[in-house]
Amino acid sequence: MTRTERTYYLLFSAYSLSAWSIAPIYPLFLQSRGLDLFRMNVVLAVYLVVVFLCEVPTGALADVFGRKRSFLASCIVRAVAYGMYATAQSFGDCLVAETVDALGTTLASGALDAWAIDGARADGDTRPPDRLLARAQMMMGVGMTGGGIVSGYVAAHSFTLTWLIGTVGFMATGALAAVTMYEPEGVRRPWRGVHRSLGRTARDAVDMVRATPALLVLCLLAFGLAFATMPINMLWQTHVLRLGGHGLPFIGWTWALLSLAFVSGTALVPRLLRHVGRERAVIASIAVRAVAIGAAAIALRVGPVVAGLLVYEIATGVSDPLASAWINDHVGAARRATVLSVRSAFMTLGGATGLLCLGLLARGQGIPAAWLVAGIVFACVVPGYVLLARSAAVVPDAEPAAVAS
Repeated sequence: MTRTERTYYLLFSAYSLSAWSIAPIYPLFLQSRGLDLFRMNVVLAVYLVVVFLCEVPTGALADVFGRKRSFLASCIVRAVAYGMYATAQSFGDCLVAETVDALGTTLASGALDAWAIDGARADGDTRPPDRLLARAQMMMGVGMTGGGIVSGYVAAHSFTLTWLIGTVGFMATGALAAVTMYEPEGVRRPWRGVHRSLGRTARDAVDMVRATPALLVLCLLAFGLAFATMPINMLWQTHVLRLGGHGLPFIGWTWALLSLAFVSGTALVPRLLRHVGRERAVIASIAVRAVAIGAAAIALRVGPVVAGLLVYEIATGVSDPLASAWINDHVGAARRATVLSVRSAFMTLGGATGLLCLGLLARGQGIPAAWLVAGIVFACVVPGYVLLARSAAVVPDAEPAAVAS
């Protein structure tokens, strides 16, 4: 294991644990501030819209001025946002805090993965990034498991304390990154003497996606996956509480089980890569997600609902890192962070659209109706990946001629 890999796993785990410290009870926190199903989805949709608008510019910022600087800025900004949430009392307060948090998220979304992939290659590791990303997801899941249990009990005492724990976590992660992160030779871009503007870097990445059919299709498919995924993540806590009648600690334990299921899925990735390949694993896992969330939607008791969600999370643990790694086969190091940010922009726009559309449906027709639509969307995404697997050629570390500088 290279030095970059060890540092990446450490920082990714610490950053994810800080970011997800509130996740198990986040929708319930918003409801405690007087928001209904639709308005709490609006808050997260605003977050995703801001991410969509800032994703590519901040990805270009990371490519031009350095991924370390971008990641450190993310930790600082998100610590401020979580501190604002600790004192939030109204819909407006939540919107402001969520906007600040969105900006902080974009500063790290493409930068950290790009830093790890290019750093590992600079260290001499030429293997595809699938295992690197899958292992990181598995470590995040382990942290989320324990963090979810603690979060449920802490929130039962005080929502404010949960936010403050996240604030301290981001501050500690930033301090750790300042000491351990470095810019690998060959991809470092000094602050002074920059010869490419942020605008040109961002424009070239967008042009690359438009000129490369495989990249464009992958971004559109990411839009569809996010459209279906985000409302599920935002609504399951409320649905489980309504069916089960248990308190916040029960939500924390359920979150822990779902996190373990996600980790189990990521643990399957190396074996699936050996036996069936990336393409078949992605296609099969998304199909399973469609069936599992459909089954959870029609279940009438909390046990079958949680069982459906567990299967759904196992399949998500397989599909997420593999789908993320797929796009790296079609982009070189010079614009990797920016192109990854373009994909993230599609995902955030898809997630925001899904939150608004399915949030309205959940408020009017119920959460099961929204989940059934999400399952249909997953099913519609599967043929897109099938066509891509049959037609897309891999062009590792290449820059398409159409956008070459």
